[in-house]
Amino acid sequence: MKSMKSVMILGVAALAALSVTACKPTYEAPVDDPVMTTAPADAPYEMDFDQLNDDVIDGFSKTHVVFPFVKSMDISGDNDAKTITATIDIQPNVDDYAVQVLLSDVTKKIDDNAYIQDFRIKKADDTQFGSVYDIYSYTYKVTCNGETLYDETIQPGEDIPLDPSVDGNKIMEAATAEASEAANENSESAPASAEASEAESAAN
Repeated sequence: MKSMKSVMILGVAALAALSVTACKPTYEAPVDDPVMTTAPADAPYEMDFDQLNDDVIDGFSKTHVVFPFVKSMDISGDNDAKTITATIDIQPNVDDYAVQVLLSDVTKKIDDNAYIQDFRIKKADDTQFGSVYDIYSYTYKVTCNGETLYDETIQPGEDIPLDPSVDGNKIMEAATAEASEAANENSESAPASAEASEAESAAN
């Protein structure tokens, strides 16, 4: 797992470097301020899925450098059927671990923004994805060039087969720190290598 995470960190760092000069992602969307409410305890849950979609997408578009491989994203749902669906299309050649980190981040952001709409919902954290998934079933779909990579449906209250402890922003921070440390080590070793080479030439 450690080696897989290292590969993912290097891959994300490389993608981030390429994305600095790229256009903003197609999934970026303007949003209105969300309506925050605390409904009565016995009131039915009613999500504004248009707002939820915009809020989740806006959250990602502000930090899209973490996931530059995302081509499109859509969050939809049905209050009567109590369903939530996340549909994501990505670029090819993305490591599976990176996709799972993306899915974990999307899953947590859906719950966090549902909480903003209804304070009865428990927010996600590093140990669980939040209580909106105790109320609504959850389907996440990931496609790439017309091929389906993920298509999972989790019924309300069931465990979501993703890791809530992973965080794309933290992985990016780790990649940046690792790259900075490597650059410092290279700059410090360069003079020493030059001195050794000069000493060897003088000895000869």
